[in-house]
Amino acid sequence: MAGGSFLSDQWHRVAHLRPRIRRHARIFRSHYRGQLWYVMQDRTSGRFHRFSPESYFVLSMLDGTRTVQEVWDLACRHLTSDALCQDEVIALMGQLHGADVLMGDLPPDIDEMTDRGRKTRRKKTAMSLMNPLAVRVPVFDPEGFLTLTMPLVRPFLSVFGLLLWFGIVGYGIALAAVNWEALTEGVVDRMLTAESIALLLLSYPLVKALHEMGHAYAIKRWGGEVHEIGLMFLVFLPVPYVDASDSLSFQSKWQRAFVAAAGILVELLLAAIAMIVWDNAETSLVSAFAFNVMLIGGVSTIFFNGNPLLRFDGYYVLSDLIEIPNLGRRSNQYLGYLVQKRLLGVEDPKNPATAPGEPAWFTFYAIAAFCYRLFIFTAIVLLVASQFFFIGVILAIWTVFLMFGLPLLKHAWFLMTSPALRRNRGTALLRVGAVLGGLAGLLVFWPLPYSTLAQGVVAVPGEGTITAETDGTVSALAVAPGQTVAAGEPVLFIEDPLLDARVAVLRSTVAELTRRVDAALATDQSAARIAREELAAAEADLALALERRDALTVRARIAGTVVLTTPSDLVGRFVRQGEPLGYVTAFRDPLIRAVVTERDADLVLGETRALEARFASDLPKVHPARVVREVPALSGSLPSMALATEGGGRIVMDPGSPAGRRALDNLLHLEVALPAGTSFGTIGERVHLRFAHEPRSLAGRVWRRGRQVFLDQFGL
Repeated sequence: MAGGSFLSDQWHRVAHLRPRIRRHARIFRSHYRGQLWYVMQDRTSGRFHRFSPESYFVLSMLDGTRTVQEVWDLACRHLTSDALCQDEVIALMGQLHGADVLMGDLPPDIDEMTDRGRKTRRKKTAMSLMNPLAVRVPVFDPEGFLTLTMPLVRPFLSVFGLLLWFGIVGYGIALAAVNWEALTEGVVDRMLTAESIALLLLSYPLVKALHEMGHAYAIKRWGGEVHEIGLMFLVFLPVPYVDASDSLSFQSKWQRAFVAAAGILVELLLAAIAMIVWDNAETSLVSAFAFNVMLIGGVSTIFFNGNPLLRFDGYYVLSDLIEIPNLGRRSNQYLGYLVQKRLLGVEDPKNPATAPGEPAWFTFYAIAAFCYRLFIFTAIVLLVASQFFFIGVILAIWTVFLMFGLPLLKHAWFLMTSPALRRNRGTALLRVGAVLGGLAGLLVFWPLPYSTLAQGVVAVPGEGTITAETDGTVSALAVAPGQTVAAGEPVLFIEDPLLDARVAVLRSTVAELTRRVDAALATDQSAARIAREELAAAEADLALALERRDALTVRARIAGTVVLTTPSDLVGRFVRQGEPLGYVTAFRDPLIRAVVTERDADLVLGETRALEARFASDLPKVHPARVVREVPALSGSLPSMALATEGGGRIVMDPGSPAGRRALDNLLHLEVALPAGTSFGTIGERVHLRFAHEPRSLAGRVWRRGRQVFLDQFGL
């Protein structure tokens, strides 16, 4: 006996009835996680019901000739201690009656059946409203069309079709790998063009139509039927759907899983074919259409259809493979069971777990699915609101109500009215209040350590940098790398033969103009004045040329150790004016150039109470630091590519910028100094910075970050 009262005071109401199962109900055996179950298929409504062997024994005896009392007596004799108690038999009769699969010696109540059908339709409508981003509208029965065309499709649902699928998809993946850079370059900009959006609106329903036909033909492959095809308005975009519930009658979990995965397989096949077309297309229109098909087949498989955390194809594949039917609903029920048992103190609540391993699956899936569903809904709402603000706000309010408000109302109603709490309702309310109050207190009032992490690189002050002050070829090094030099001492020599020739020419010009001035002073004052102006210009050019010639000797501006960037191939290399060639440093008092993202800039500038630095070469050692300079304007440049993700840093670069040298977000540039005498290893070394702020509660952090996302998303 599973539970409840063995004898019921309501038994007299059903004991004399002679019910039987309607002919449109079909019962078959199925195994889930090593346990035997019996599944009833209602072929008129398309609904399925699962029963234990003990319940099935009672069902098998309901032939219209035996009374319920006689059936129960037989069950007690054959099943002994495993027999259903009278309360459970009454509940079973009620379940069958509510499903319209039970009839008896009394004439059916047509009004009641009509009312029940009306309630079922209202429930379906309510379910659609509960999920406004995926509303279903049935259109027609495709069974005849599928039966007629099945001979054409059957060869592809065989080993031959599987090998063909692997060949095409494998070739498509290989092409995608070869053309990956071309596929991903500027993908966001290509998606948002008017032509791409129009092609997406055209290709998406077509791809989804073939997707759903894959489910339908897979059901027909193993003798099932499909009696409903319609349109589902997914984020207001009409896409086809089919009712694949008939696959639940398949005995093999592999057949059920294949039916669930058929749509994914079709989309991957279409994406592979589109990849082949894209690689060989000669017109931009065909190429753009194929690109959109690839995008749909890939993105929807990863984030929607193939993801088991949403109740699409991947969910049913997982549910079938792990042999846990109704995984999502039963996972939520299991969390409710734990709350009732552990927190509310309900005596003997119904445990939805019926097999070993199910509790772990239920706990993991309920939490993971809720978090992922919240992420997807938030992303969809932000996407819609960015284009249609008013609709996005309505969707956001509705989403918050469905995911938080409605469950809270249901749970509050359960606490106030459930008969299961009639003996300890006050205690349950106190426990719930204490838990909610404690959680609210922790989230809102408990301050937690708060800090912002950033990265920087060790830089050399401007006077320590060795730069070429003129164009030329490096002829020789005056000192060896690593040698200590004094301020003003030569470091390397640059030669420019053209500069020496120019100096000689300019000296001759100055001498000639000087003679012309002297000769003209006695005869022609006007000519002398012109000659003096030409002489002044020539002397200025000569002074500049001499200055450039002096700059051919590159000198250290400060004392320290010489470090050259490429000492092995520096001699003989042509360098440009201003090009950095190395630096002179004492390896003390480093200057750190750091960047902070725009969203953290105000926090770092206005609420930092301490700053710590750690060199990548010596992470355990913490150095106190201070900001000595900040660049007023934000920019997308980096002091070193070591701070970009490509160099192991955290800053994401904009792939659309020239050579990818600009960050995707604006950055605040800071110069950070360490205490005097601090030594370091190398110039350009990565430094990890921690800006410590006043402790802040988790709710305060979420509010700040959410507000930033909202303002950034809508440009407010």
